[in-house]
Amino acid sequence: MKSNLILLFFIFFSLGSCISDEESARQVGPALRDNWYGNFTGDHNGSVRFVVLHEGTIAGEITYVPSNEKELINGYLNFNGKFDMSTKSKLSFSGYLKGTKTEGKWTKNNLKGSFSFQKQ
Repeated sequence: MKSNLILLFFIFFSLGSCISDEESARQVGPALRDNWYGNFTGDHNGSVRFVVLHEGTIAGEITYVPSNEKELINGYLNFNGKFDMSTKSKLSFSGYLKGTKTEGKWTKNNLKGSFSFQKQ
């Protein structure tokens, strides 16, 4: 009985002290965590500034041109570089952050265009 308790204690201690694969997958490598900025063009035009945090959270702001209206943007970056972010008005950006630059397409209802971001 005593050996079973010791084995049980060892198993629980080992499981509790390890980072799970799921937790590890939520962590974004240091190469992608930073401040990013760029522009979007098409049916809407403007600039984007955002930061990628350790756990993959994205937070930032877009500024529409020429109106100079600002809107918050939030999203998530997976450990493999895939990101999705959007505003409350449904302006959405999707793609992959790789290295120091990325390009892709954005959408908002039936509107669309392209974007280019780079690491600061």
